[in-house]
Formats: sequence, C-alpha cells, structure tokens
Amino acid sequence: MNKKQERKKIFKNRYALKTEELFQMRQKLQIEIRRQDREKFLVARRNYQKDSNPYNNDFKNEFYSNISKIPRCNNIKQLDGICTSNTSSNIGLGEISLHNTLSISQQFYQLIEGLNSNCVEIQLISLSKFRKLLSGESIISIQEIIDNYAIPIFVQFLLSKNVDLRYEAAWILSNISTGSTEQIQAIINAGVLPIFTELLNKTTDMRLQNHILWALGNIAIDNPQFRELILREGNLGVSCQCILDANVQPCSVLRTMSWTLSSIYRGHITDSDWSQISSTFPILTQLINLKDDEILYNVCWALSYLGENNHIEDVINLGVSPHLVNLMVHVNHEVQTAALHCVRSIVSGNDSQRQVIIDCGILTVLKSLLVNTKSSIRKDACFILSHITTGNIDQIEHVIHVGLISLAINLMTNSDFQTQRETCYAVCNAIRRCYNRPELTICIVRQGCIQPLVNMLNYMDNDIICVVLKAINSILQLEKTLAIENNCKNQCTLLIEEIGGMDRITELQNHENDEIRLLAYNIIDKYFAEEDEGYESELNQSFDLNGQNRFLNKQFNYQSSNSIDNVEIIGVKI
Repeated sequence: MNKKQERKKIFKNRYALKTEELFQMRQKLQIEIRRQDREKFLVARRNYQKDSNPYNNDFKNEFYSNISKIPRCNNIKQLDGICTSNTSSNIGLGEISLHNTLSISQQFYQLIEGLNSNCVEIQLISLSKFRKLLSGESIISIQEIIDNYAIPIFVQFLLSKNVDLRYEAAWILSNISTGSTEQIQAIINAGVLPIFTELLNKTTDMRLQNHILWALGNIAIDNPQFRELILREGNLGVSCQCILDANVQPCSVLRTMSWTLSSIYRGHITDSDWSQISSTFPILTQLINLKDDEILYNVCWALSYLGENNHIEDVINLGVSPHLVNLMVHVNHEVQTAALHCVRSIVSGNDSQRQVIIDCGILTVLKSLLVNTKSSIRKDACFILSHITTGNIDQIEHVIHVGLISLAINLMTNSDFQTQRETCYAVCNAIRRCYNRPELTICIVRQGCIQPLVNMLNYMDNDIICVVLKAINSILQLEKTLAIENNCKNQCTLLIEEIGGMDRITELQNHENDEIRLLAYNIIDKYFAEEDEGYESELNQSFDLNGQNRFLNKQFNYQSSNSIDNVEIIGVKI
C-alpha cells in the first residue's frame, strides 16, 4: 500500500468501517424499521372494534355518562378489612384481566372498575397500573384522566388507612402535578391540598412524604397563586421541621424537601406569604449543614431566590454567609455555581451587607476563583468582584491590597469577552470610587490598567465603552492635577496617545450613541487638544455648517467640561 492509499484510508475515517460491517448495519436498520411498521399495524387492528364487541362506542358513551353521575369509591375507608391477605405493591399485574389483546381505552375502563372494587388487592393493582401507564410508559395522558373524572377517585384514596393505597395515589397525583396550569387546577379543585397538608403532619411513611413534597413543589412552582394556597393550608415550617427531626442523616425525603422549599421561594413573595415562608428559615440553616450535594444545591438556590426578592438582610440574619463562602470552592460544580449565584445576590446589596461577606473571607476565595480553569466560574467571580468594587473606599482598598485588581487586569487581556466585560466593570468601578484617594488610583494605574482599558474601547458594547471612557477621564483628571502641582508632564496622556487610545477616542466623537459622543468630546477637549490652530480645529469639529453646537442640539444637560465628573458609576446588571 503506497502513501496515497494510506492517506485516503485515514481521511475523515473513510475506511474506519469495513464493507461487511456497513452491510450488517444496514440489515439491522431495515429489520428494525419493518418491526416498527408491523407493531403500528397490529396496534391499529387492535384498536378497531366491531359492533359485537362489548367495548364499542355505545358502551363508552354509557360509561362516561354514568361515571360522572355516581359518587366514586365511597367505601374506601371501610375496605381495610376486606381482602387484606396480601396488599403488597409488588402484586403481579396478571392477576387482573388486562390482556394484551385489549386496547388502551379498554384497559382504562377496566382500571376504573378496579378502583371501584370492594377488594383492596384489585384497587392496589389498578392504582399501580395507572401509575405505570401515566409515568413510566406515558400511554395515558393527564388530560384523559381529568376528562374521565378519575382525579377525585385518586384524592379519596389518600384518605384510606391502607398505606400502599395512599402511597400509589400520592405517586399518581405527584405525576399529574407536572402538567399544565389547568391540569394542576383540576387536582386543586378536587381538594388535594388540605389532604396533603394533613398527611404531611401525621404520616411517618417516608415514601408518602416524598411524593407529597414533590407534588407541593410542582404546584407551587407553577403559579404564585397556587403557592399562596399551599401556604394558607397550614404551617409548612412545622411539617418540615418534624420530617427533619425524624431524619438526621441525608435521605431522599430531605432532598425532596430542600427542592420543595426552593420552589416555594422562587418568584415574587408578597407580604401575605412572607409570614408563612419565614417560618421555614430555620429549616434552611439546618439543611445547609448536611454534607449532601443535592441538598446543598437546592438550599443555595433557595437562598438565592430570597436575595433576588430584596430579602438580602433576612439571608444574612440566618447566619449562613460563612457556609456560602465555603461552598464557593466546593468540589461539586453544580453546588459551587449555586453558591456563587447566591453570593452574587448578597453583594448586590448595600455596603454593610457586602461587608458581612468580606468579613467571611470572600476576597481570599475570589483570588483562587479568578484563576479557575472554568470560564463560567471566573465570570461569576468577576461579577462578584465588580459589585464589591462599588462599595466604600475601605472595601476597595482591601481589594487592592489582596491583589485582586492585578488579577482582574490580567483577565481583561487574557480571557473570553464575558469575563473581560465583568473585570472591566470591576476595574473601572474601583478607579471611579478611588478618585478622592489618589494613591489608590495611582496603584491601580501602575498595575497596567491603561492598555487593557484602551483595548476595551474596540468592543461593540456601548455600556462598556461608557464605563471605560469615564474611568479614563478620572485617571487623566487626577494625573493632570498632580502634573500641575508637581510641575511635570502628564504621563498617562502620553501613554494613551502612544498606544492609539487618542485616535480611538477621537473616532468615538462620531459614535451613534449620544452619551459616548459627549464623553469622547470632553476627554479630547480637556486632555488632548492642542493650543492655537490645533485646538481651534478640534473645537470647530463640534459645530455644524450653521455654526450651532451639534452636542447641544442633542438636548444634553451640558454646562461645563467638569460636568462629566458628576456622573455616577454605572452598576452591573444582575
């Protein structure tokens, strides 16, 4: 085999599979297609019913009309003494006459009849089959169950003294609670919420508690009005505390409970709901101490939702801030991301709230996160840093002394755009806040921030360009003041001019954004305009042919060149 044939063989794995293997793959695919076609044909034939069949359309119409008229399963509470020799949920489905030759609709009718049987075994088998058809095989849709008035039957089974019947009914209702808003409204109208609340307080069956909590979480996350109904039914905090007291170690029911609480906290919390929701706070402080990744993940998101709902102070009062800072370096990536998101919501508050997180040692943690190999982690860390640099001067001084600014400046040059964007906010906010502390601004400049800031002016992001121009203006104004006092040249102006920053700022005078044009004009006018002819030519560019100032025509509140100094720092959007 020559070299040309060898190259053909390895080109795009052209000969990775031999001819015989490809032929066998085609044969298997054709057989699978024929098998699926045959199954469709058989299903179509089985669904076709003759007039002599007892399950014809007339039978179905009569069944539907009767099922809506008579009360269903009125004798559930009295069935516990009947046919109770073997009530295990593992009973084989062959004990009930659900033959493969029957269509799905026929099986549905027999299952309904089984639910209304006087035998607990038949009821249990019917519930188990309903659950499997609804969840595992997904043959019966939720809407079919609603249309055939089966939901009230399942709700009544929750009142049975038989544990297995309650368990199967709760499982079915938890599956139905994953449906649409209208379908969830149907189970609420059937009166399931008071029964769920009562069972959650009384039962000790972890299986039943697990499915009730799943259902409540699904209902609460769908609609804020549904969440309000759940909170009105009873004290959820007391119920969860009882479950937590009975299960000290992490288990399935505690994982489900943590998810349910995060679902309840999600979305806007009204004042009427706050009293009930606040009763569950002690649960979070206990769950966050458990060493279980899923529980920690759900608790962090629950606390994050509280912070986003302007309840940052309540999160801090729980005393979980040290735990959240430690979870920022958790080995599980999902837990780490959730903790970062929660801390993001806390540092977006006021200076005192940010100080609580700083006292927990977050700056040291951020120093390791800024060099993380995952870009998403670095971006979240820069996001947190950008909020901290909007704080007071003491907090920014702490950030500079720890060495976070130098790492952020490095990321502005050697990182992806999203990370560069967040680090740019962090550095620019620090520069603007340090204006009254010249030594801190000089420290930031000496760490090499000029070149990365000028490079950020080339990005097509108006917010970034505005922030960078304001930071450059602060640096040049401080440098100009110091140069006059010390009778020396403005070194930053010369550096910006050498690296092409002046040319870029000059181009921005023609930018489509009005604020950017004004910022660029002020910087060129104050720090780069030449005297005599050079200065006059630069000044004439701001006037049109009619001799009117084109900036004033844009309805700017422009009074003097110093008005730019009063611009507030642009915050970072969450």
